[in-house]
Parts: sequence; C-alpha cells; structure tokens
Amino acid sequence: MWPGDVYGSDNHLIHQESRDPAASDKTFADQVSKRLYAHIRKRSYLFAHPESFQRDFRKLSGGEKQFWHDYASAIPEKLSSVNLSLRRFEEYCRTCIITDEEIELLVNADRQSFGAKTGRNEMKLLLRELNFLIPASLKESGYEIIRHEEVIGANMAVIRKIARTLHSRYLYDMKKHGHISPGGQGAMTREFDDLPPEIQHSNIDNASHIPTKLLSIGYRIRPVSKGFKPVTLHLNEEEIETMAKVEHLRWSWEKRLNGWTYGKVRDEKNRTHPDLIPYSDLGEAEKAKDRELVKLIPAILRDINYEAYPVSSLHIQKLSYAIKPQSSIHKLLCETTRLSEQIMGLAASDPEINEKIRSINEKISQSISEVQGSYNYASYIQKNFLPRDLYIRECFPDSFILYEPKDVVSGDFYFFSRENDHILFALADCTGHGIPASLISTIGYGILDQAVSILKITDPATALRSLYSGVHRFLRRESAENSLSDDMDIILCNLDTTTRLLTWSGVGNILFRVSDGMITEIRDGTGNRETSANGTLDFTNDRLQLEHDDALYLCSDGYADQFGGSRHKRYGRKSLAGFLLHISALPMPQQGDRLYEEFEKWREENDEDQTDDITVIGIRI
Repeated sequence: MWPGDVYGSDNHLIHQESRDPAASDKTFADQVSKRLYAHIRKRSYLFAHPESFQRDFRKLSGGEKQFWHDYASAIPEKLSSVNLSLRRFEEYCRTCIITDEEIELLVNADRQSFGAKTGRNEMKLLLRELNFLIPASLKESGYEIIRHEEVIGANMAVIRKIARTLHSRYLYDMKKHGHISPGGQGAMTREFDDLPPEIQHSNIDNASHIPTKLLSIGYRIRPVSKGFKPVTLHLNEEEIETMAKVEHLRWSWEKRLNGWTYGKVRDEKNRTHPDLIPYSDLGEAEKAKDRELVKLIPAILRDINYEAYPVSSLHIQKLSYAIKPQSSIHKLLCETTRLSEQIMGLAASDPEINEKIRSINEKISQSISEVQGSYNYASYIQKNFLPRDLYIRECFPDSFILYEPKDVVSGDFYFFSRENDHILFALADCTGHGIPASLISTIGYGILDQAVSILKITDPATALRSLYSGVHRFLRRESAENSLSDDMDIILCNLDTTTRLLTWSGVGNILFRVSDGMITEIRDGTGNRETSANGTLDFTNDRLQLEHDDALYLCSDGYADQFGGSRHKRYGRKSLAGFLLHISALPMPQQGDRLYEEFEKWREENDEDQTDDITVIGIRI
C-alpha cells in the first residue's frame, strides 16, 4: 500500500491514490532512507567493516545514496508481499507483528533485488538488520505498519477502555502481592490518565492487540447485547500457546519500535534486551509470563461487558501466526502424538521399548506432516484460482462469502465475472469433499471460466451446457466402462445491474431471496445434468425481477446438512432460511460472521465434526 491510500474510520480502504514517483514516493523514500542509514550506523559494530557506515548521510556519494533511496522506495511493495501495509498515524504508532518466517521472506526478497550491491560476506547480515529496523524508521517518518485483518473495526474508545482495565488489574495485583506500599509514588503506580506517555502508549498498544490475539485463534470481540448473558470464552492449551507467541511478538516489536535491540544483558542506557529472541528460544519462566497475560483476556472482556465470538477462517487465512482450521489430517496427527505420549509414559521404565515407540512416532508424524504439507499447497493453489476478495467487492460492494472446506481443500467453488453492466456469479458443489472433490472443482472452474471469459458466453443455461459437457468429457461419462459418477450441483446467475433483472439456471444448490422482510427459497429445476436421448444437456433459464435492497443467498448443501444440536439432527433448510431472515438487515460482512458463529454453536453443542464443505454467498442488490 502506498502512502496515498485513504482509509475510513472503520479501516476500510475508500480510495487509493495513484503513485507519483516525482512527488509522494520521492518524499517517502528521502525520509525513510536517511533514517534507515542513521539506524544502521548505530549497529555498525556488527559488521566486519564498521568504517563503511561512519560517514554522515549527506557525505555519501551519489551512488551510495541511490542504494538507500532505492531500498526505501521498495519497502511498501515488499511489505505487501507478506500481507503488510502502510498508513500514516496520528496519536501513536501501532506495533506491527511480523513473524521470523516473514522476516526471512523479506530478506530473501532483498537479496534478489539488492544483494549484488552489498558485497557477499556481509550481505545477509546487513539485509536482515535492515528489515528489523524498517518499522522504527517508518515510525520516525510518520508511518505505521499494519495488517488489514487486525485493524478492521478497531475502535479507539474500546481500546482505551481495555487499556484502563489492564492497568487497573495490574495495580490490583501489585497491591495484593505487597509490591506497592501505601502512598507509593512510582510511575507505574499512578492512575491511567497520569501515566507517562510512553507507558500509557504501551498499555494502549497491548490493549489494541488483545483483539489481534483473539483473531489468531479465530475470534473477534463485540459488546454483549442488552439483556443477554455474555458467551464465556474457555481457552485450551493450544490457544493459550498461540496467543502467548503473538504477545511475545508484539512485545518484541514494541521494543524495536522504541529503539531496543538484542543484547546478552538488559541495558536501559544502550537499550539492549536478552529476550528479543524467538518465542521458542525463551526460557520457561518468560513463556509462563506471556501465558499468564493471555489467560486474563476472558476476564478483561467480562470487565468491559464484551464477548468473544468465532469468525470464519477466511478472516485469519492470511495471518501467518494464526491457528489454521483443523483438518482431519491435523487431528489425526494430534491424536497420534497424544497416544504415543501416553504409551511412552507407561513404558518409561523400559528404555528399549521407549526408544522404539519414539522412533515409530517420529515416522508417523513425518508421514502425516508430508501429507499435511501437500494438502496445504493444494489449498494455496485452490485459493489462487478463486476470485479475489477485492474483485468480488468491486462486483458487489455489500457482500460476503462464507467458505469453509471440510478438509483443507474444498469441492465447492465460487465464480464471479463482470462484463459492462452484467455480472455473472455462481456457486458449485462437487460430489464429496477433500482431494477428489477439489480435483473436480478445479476442472469445473477452469471450464466455466473458459466458457465465460474466452468464449464470451453470458447466457447461464448455455454456459452450464458447456460446463457439464466439458466435465463429463473429462470424467469419461460417455464410456460406461471407465466412467466416474462424480458430478456437481451449481447455480449460475447473470444480473443486469441497470434493470436488476436476474437470469439464472442450475441444479441442486439453494437460492434464497429476502425482500420486504420475507424470505423465499427459489428451488432448482431449470436444469438436468444428465445427457438426454438426443445427446444434449437440458438446461433452461429462469428470471427474477429484483428490487433495491433485496438480498440474495446462494448456498451449497453443507450448511443445511450439518449435524449438531443436542439431538444430533441436521440443521435443515428451514432453519437456515429462518436464520438468514433474522440477520438479513445487518451489513453483509457481519452476516457472514453471524452465520459462521451459528454454525459453530450448532456443531459444537454435541461435539460434531464438520460433515461437508460449506459455502454461502450473500449479496445485497
């Protein structure tokens, strides 16, 4: 993101100014390059030739200055490659959270762009140090690094309320344990409004990242509705450990933003600290402090009358430090590890048996991890060919997509394409789930995209005839001996945005319309995916005149067919229609969150596994 980007109060991008290399970019690069160089001069003792950094920036040659200018100019684009953006800050600079893995990615990007200009021996050390110094240099230039997912809906009034609660709890605990004597005058013993600015900002920064820590385990926060009891948040060990790692990352970057670097001993004057290391390298005592901090979060939310609620995994899929949705492969790995630990405990008295169990466990874990890695890469490929969120918002500004694969990759796919005043959009559900269904979905998406984007077919029925004939050809449906029975349900729509006339065709999936406070299920029946006697596929179009502010919902059967509740029943189409009507007045993104929350409550009431891939598309006309 370039410095000209403009955000609204809800942190949604409302305008993106074009880059002007002669104006804003040059000013940005001039400011940051000088500060980066000033910071690296203070770290010159790390390098074999520290004299290389002894001259003042003004005394560098033109070529030397150009390196620093080019390096600074590349920062915004480089950060965007790891889902980080820039924006100006006013009151205080929000701490960025950048993982060690992302630092390595940034260093590798630098080596490709600037490695040849820095000398071989010290190249990686220099580039690594520079990447750790970027946030502080940007801060001094008036910019902060953010992740869009972390700051959406960030409310400074709520953050200040959390910060006050954090400080109050700190004072209470200190007094309780006798660390503050009556009439104590230390800086930290003051009330929140009387704290020194640096300490107050540290409290605010910690408070602003409580939603971040919760997002890392799949939750957002909201006020408790009047007359309702807040949902109690119970954290398991994995969630506590994940949030503790995020807290250590936050603390580390807060230190770096304020000029601290790693040192073997803590030195206030030179601002060095021995704990500026990866979480995994911390001692257990320091890890325990981070764990205790995050365990307080449920109580803090209760104090301010807020609650945590689960959100779709789409909200956290770009967060490198978040717990990813647990597939059956991941669960198998966890259960195998847990079982092995129990067996090893029983066999502890026999070193030979213990060693055999450990060896077998390592092989099983390695095999499962390899499978998990293949799944993850397949998921990466699938997400790359599905339409981007930004493109979908360009088609329908008020919309959401709830997309929850059962096992990492999905047999569902969605499609959006805009041509002048017409928007084509579809939701398909291929037979089964997991890898087999995802292969069918990849084939189906490719054929549909070719029909719409290359062959320029905009008539839904015609496009579906092309889609199914292509899929059946791939699956050899014309050959009884080798044919596969796999197929797909789909709804394909064409919306004329000037007249609001919806033309659609499909088979199998669910289409709901909410208009004037009533919901209607528009049943399929416009198509037959089986080849008729004359060798054709029988699809016809249906039409629907929509009104301003109507809501459309396209649903695969995964949501309605999910087992749950106290009596192990399917959720059902009727319940889904009722819930969609109940939430239909909310903004579409909020509806997506509420749908996911409802799904999780239904599924977890009787500890049910997810039974199928789930996709729901919501669109406001």
